[in-house]
Amino acid sequence: MFLLIYHGKPQSQTGDLEDVGGAYIKCWIESENFDQADTTAQQEIEGMGWNVLELDEAFTITREDYSEDLNELEYYEQALIDKEVFLFHTYPIEEE
Repeated sequence: MFLLIYHGKPQSQTGDLEDVGGAYIKCWIESENFDQADTTAQQEIEGMGWNVLELDEAFTITREDYSEDLNELEYYEQALIDKEVFLFHTYPIEEE
Protein backbone atom coordinates (compact mmCIF):
# COMPACT_ATOMS: atom_id res chain seq x y z
CA MET A 1 0.00 0.00 0.00
CA PHE A 2 1.20 3.47 -0.85
CA LEU A 3 0.29 6.74 0.82
CA LEU A 4 0.77 9.66 -1.54
CA ILE A 5 0.13 13.27 -0.59
CA TYR A 6 -0.43 15.80 -3.36
CA HIS A 7 -1.00 19.53 -3.45
CA GLY A 8 -3.82 20.39 -5.83
CA LYS A 9 -6.14 23.14 -7.02
CA PRO A 10 -9.70 22.89 -8.28
CA GLN A 11 -10.01 23.01 -12.07
CA SER A 12 -12.84 25.53 -11.63
CA GLN A 13 -14.18 27.58 -8.74
CA THR A 14 -17.84 26.55 -9.10
CA GLY A 15 -20.39 24.80 -6.92
CA ASP A 16 -18.93 23.36 -3.73
CA LEU A 17 -15.47 24.58 -4.76
CA GLU A 18 -16.23 28.27 -5.28
CA ASP A 19 -14.40 29.30 -2.07
CA VAL A 20 -11.70 26.61 -2.20
CA GLY A 21 -8.19 27.76 -3.08
CA GLY A 22 -6.61 24.31 -3.00
CA ALA A 23 -6.11 21.12 -1.04
CA TYR A 24 -3.62 18.65 0.26
CA ILE A 25 -4.88 15.32 -0.97
CA LYS A 26 -4.02 12.09 0.85
CA CYS A 27 -4.28 9.02 -1.34
CA TRP A 28 -4.13 5.45 -0.10
CA ILE A 29 -3.45 3.33 -3.18
CA GLU A 30 -3.12 -0.47 -3.28
CA SER A 31 -0.61 -1.06 -6.06
CA GLU A 32 2.33 -3.25 -7.00
CA ASN A 33 4.73 -0.32 -7.50
CA PHE A 34 5.08 3.40 -6.92
CA ASP A 35 4.78 4.48 -10.57
CA GLN A 36 1.47 2.68 -10.97
CA ALA A 37 0.18 4.13 -7.68
CA ASP A 38 1.23 7.65 -8.72
CA THR A 39 -0.43 7.34 -12.14
CA THR A 40 -3.65 5.97 -10.64
CA ALA A 41 -3.82 8.67 -7.98
CA GLN A 42 -3.19 11.55 -10.39
CA GLN A 43 -5.74 10.27 -12.91
CA GLU A 44 -8.39 9.90 -10.21
CA ILE A 45 -7.68 13.34 -8.74
CA GLU A 46 -7.94 14.95 -12.17
CA GLY A 47 -11.14 12.99 -12.82
CA MET A 48 -12.61 14.55 -9.67
CA GLY A 49 -12.05 18.05 -11.07
CA TRP A 50 -8.67 18.88 -9.59
CA ASN A 51 -5.26 19.79 -11.03
CA VAL A 52 -2.27 18.17 -9.33
CA LEU A 53 0.36 20.83 -8.60
CA GLU A 54 2.97 18.57 -7.00
CA LEU A 55 3.59 15.34 -5.19
CA ASP A 56 4.35 16.47 -1.65
CA GLU A 57 5.22 13.14 0.00
CA ALA A 58 5.05 9.41 -0.71
CA PHE A 59 5.39 6.39 1.57
CA THR A 60 5.02 2.64 1.52
CA ILE A 61 2.76 1.81 4.46
CA THR A 62 1.38 -1.12 6.42
CA ARG A 63 -1.31 -1.45 9.07
CA GLU A 64 1.36 -1.18 11.78
CA ASP A 65 2.04 2.40 10.70
CA TYR A 66 -1.34 3.32 12.18
CA SER A 67 -0.86 1.74 15.61
CA GLU A 68 -0.91 5.20 17.20
CA ASP A 69 -3.19 6.97 14.68
CA LEU A 70 -6.54 5.24 14.74
CA ASN A 71 -8.24 8.19 12.96
CA GLU A 72 -6.54 7.38 9.66
CA LEU A 73 -6.54 3.60 10.13
CA GLU A 74 -10.08 3.51 8.71
CA TYR A 75 -8.84 5.03 5.42
CA TYR A 76 -6.08 2.45 5.18
CA GLU A 77 -8.52 -0.40 5.86
CA GLN A 78 -11.00 0.96 3.33
CA ALA A 79 -8.22 1.10 0.72
CA LEU A 80 -7.60 -2.61 1.32
CA ILE A 81 -11.19 -3.16 0.17
CA ASP A 82 -11.59 -0.50 -2.54
CA LYS A 83 -7.92 -0.36 -3.70
CA GLU A 84 -7.94 3.45 -3.44
CA VAL A 85 -9.16 6.10 -0.99
CA PHE A 86 -8.83 9.88 -1.25
CA LEU A 87 -9.00 12.45 1.55
CA PHE A 88 -9.05 16.16 0.65
CA HIS A 89 -7.88 18.72 3.22
CA THR A 90 -9.05 21.93 1.57
CA TYR A 91 -8.10 25.51 2.31
CA PRO A 92 -9.87 28.75 1.29
CA ILE A 93 -8.94 31.19 -1.44
CA GLU A 94 -6.55 33.78 -0.07
CA GLU A 95 -7.70 37.35 -0.55
CA GLU A 96 -5.17 39.65 -2.16
